[in-house]
Amino acid sequence: MTASRSTTDPAPGTEAPATDTRGGSGTSASQAVRRGRPSVAEAEQLYGKILEASWQVLLDTGLDTFTFDRVARRAHIGKATIYARFAGKRELMEALVHHGMAKRRAAISAMGSNAPLADAFRLRAVETLELLHSPDGKLMERLIDWLDTDAGSPQGGYRAMVYRTAVDTIRSNFEAAQQRGDIVIGDCESAARFWLEGILGHFKMASSENGQDRAQHMRWADRYVGYFFAGVRQQGSPGGPLG
Repeated sequence: MTASRSTTDPAPGTEAPATDTRGGSGTSASQAVRRGRPSVAEAEQLYGKILEASWQVLLDTGLDTFTFDRVARRAHIGKATIYARFAGKRELMEALVHHGMAKRRAAISAMGSNAPLADAFRLRAVETLELLHSPDGKLMERLIDWLDTDAGSPQGGYRAMVYRTAVDTIRSNFEAAQQRGDIVIGDCESAARFWLEGILGHFKMASSENGQDRAQHMRWADRYVGYFFAGVRQQGSPGGPLG
């Protein structure tokens, strides 16, 4: 005897394929949702893409006319994607400063890593001056000023943070050189401050003069390194830079 088929059953051969929740050819609802979420790597890539597009917009149009609409068009993403990561202009500018300064520190600190100490610091002095005089460097200075004035950071907080971080990095370089036996410095903190103050002071003076180029930066750096490390020896340190 043949069992009767319910009128609600699908006709033979027309049944929908079963959903395989064990990782087969079918796709479960949870898998579909997961595919819609970016991975950690994709999220980081998108974050960097927003920062890069923002920087280019700032270089092209300036800070005063900066908008999220322009960043979205430049990055080929929706404006909502930017707002999902940055609440507003200030938060995005803060991220740009932190990101830019971290890249700058890493690049300069890596210069001359295998060279004698004096040569390494000569290279770093030249690169710092080149960067400060470049469009990227001038834009970074503008952003820091904007965060400390127009955006209302308390007591010049971002400028102080940038200088403090730079001094810490230079001090660490001096301390590492001491551990290697390249130099003896009685007060690495003060030495780091003097080194940075000399470069920043020269930058401010040179900015008012015409014709500042790499050759001039190199000539100044040669003299500065000689004076600086001679001063270290004058302090009574038993050793100066080797090499």
